[in-house]
Amino acid sequence: MEPLKVTFTFTSPVVKDSEYPLYLDALLAWCVMDEAESIGHGDAWAAADDLSHLLESAEAEGGWVWKASALRFTPASERFMMNMIRRCDPLLYMDGMDRGRIDMRRKRNSINAGSGQERAYQFLMPYQWMEKAEAWCIGDKEAIAEALARLSGVGKLTRNGFGAIHSVTVEPDLAAATQWRLRVLPAGMSGADGFQYVPALQCLRAPYWKKTNRVMALEPLLL
Repeated sequence: MEPLKVTFTFTSPVVKDSEYPLYLDALLAWCVMDEAESIGHGDAWAAADDLSHLLESAEAEGGWVWKASALRFTPASERFMMNMIRRCDPLLYMDGMDRGRIDMRRKRNSINAGSGQERAYQFLMPYQWMEKAEAWCIGDKEAIAEALARLSGVGKLTRNGFGAIHSVTVEPDLAAATQWRLRVLPAGMSGADGFQYVPALQCLRAPYWKKTNRVMALEPLLL
């Protein structure tokens, strides 16, 4: 294991619709899950809990984390907004019921376009061209490069072509010995030099979206 910097470049703009950071260890967890699923693992997501062959870990009072930072993006353009619409089409819905494409147990005499699974909505999705995204970690260079080769995109709406990865570079970087701390940390752990941390209720490890896993932690500002 050694200090490393991981650099992503992109062929399409990246969708970032919140201020929550994207974590390198979360991307690696997805890659481990994808590999486990491809070989028929019985619980691929559980396999992604163990990243010890890729990353070192650090423990302090309040919990432990993988030594992997959040991604820091370097913008190459201003932020744009994409208008997205989901229409409610009652005739198409009823045709799907007639053809057996929709579970008949959900059949009803009316369709609510304002709420529920058939609702119609419109929203704006922010996207931005990025020069690169960088992250730092303490890990195995070859194993991390091999794992990230399974990743095709970063951010939301990758299924629609956003955040498509052009290249991933994994290289030794002595700065990563401290820069990996640019992430949420256990309450008892010191942060990276030159950055301010604030108390927050956050997950220490992936899945970062799972609210029941949140604990009192320290979160850096200006990620």
